[in-house]
Amino acid sequence: MSGPRRSRAEVWAPLLVLAVIAGVVWASFWSGPAGTGSADDRVGASQETGELTEPDGPTGTEEPGSATPDDEATSGEGGSAEPDVTEPEELEASVRRFRAAQRRLAARVAQQLERRTQPAVEFQVATYNVLGDSHTGPGGNKPGFPDAGPRMDMAIAALRGNGIDVVGFQEFEASQHNMFVARAGEYSLYPGLSLGDKSVRFNIAWRSDMFRMVEAHTLTIPYAGGSRIAMPVVLLESTSTGRRAWFANFHNPADTPRLGNNARWRAEAAGIEIAHLTELRRSGDYPVIATGDYNERAEIFCRFTAGGVFSAANGGSSAGGCSPPPSMQVDWIFGSTGVAFADYAVTGTGKASDHSLVHATATLTASE
Repeated sequence: MSGPRRSRAEVWAPLLVLAVIAGVVWASFWSGPAGTGSADDRVGASQETGELTEPDGPTGTEEPGSATPDDEATSGEGGSAEPDVTEPEELEASVRRFRAAQRRLAARVAQQLERRTQPAVEFQVATYNVLGDSHTGPGGNKPGFPDAGPRMDMAIAALRGNGIDVVGFQEFEASQHNMFVARAGEYSLYPGLSLGDKSVRFNIAWRSDMFRMVEAHTLTIPYAGGSRIAMPVVLLESTSTGRRAWFANFHNPADTPRLGNNARWRAEAAGIEIAHLTELRRSGDYPVIATGDYNERAEIFCRFTAGGVFSAANGGSSAGGCSPPPSMQVDWIFGSTGVAFADYAVTGTGKASDHSLVHATATLTASE
């Protein structure tokens, strides 16, 4: 037989009392000394310092006269432990630091989201060894070629005819630099002549209406016999979309009767180049494109692609081992993740140079 029915008030009254008590306990937990900030600020300060700050005062959950485990652990015989108290000034400073860190993080996330939602940008990239002026001038080793002046006209025509937006030059001597600047004003260059007659040979040129330079530095690379030369690395920004990418341009030493065997220096140069560019890609938000005359075929392909960060514009694979593309030049274009290639081509330029113009369509993809 069931007991007497209780009224709704009798059923709900104890629950309401418990709810009120819980509310008081919650309020007392988050309350603190005046002027120490809101509950959210206190939590923020604790998160920044990596510590869980105990609330000030009793929580209302212990029976009067009872001791907590912390009390028992820290109290001596007949003594009592003083609770840790965070000074208001320290807490306020922690809150300020945490809020500043939040603002920095929010700004960085916003920048990344903006970059990743920007439209993809497509352009033509090339690498071109122009055959240095000294090779075809008096006493040069290429007597069958015209002088640098006519050859520079042919080189500029090849760039324009193929719509090249960014090109890495090798053997680009000071006289040829001056000719190019005077005759191809639509391009900007780095480093120009700013680093002297040695580094001028490795200039990067880009169409000024397509890209603007944001940042630049150099990488010191061993050349023939181990002599060190600064070679360029630039961060370019699309003038139409704002998307950015790093561009690097190198010339690793060849084996010749005059220069000798430089396999050691090529290997060292490749190690420096790949390590630096891989770190640029992994530690930053921008993809990387490398152009150059590496004076190697399968060897440089396998070195560049081994880490899974770079691929070659002319194909090949590094999955399950190194499988170079079937057709290779000593002139290469490599791109990191975030870069897609198409329309790879090797275009002869007649007597402009003893190298062809190697070029491809590169796309900085909308999602990195």
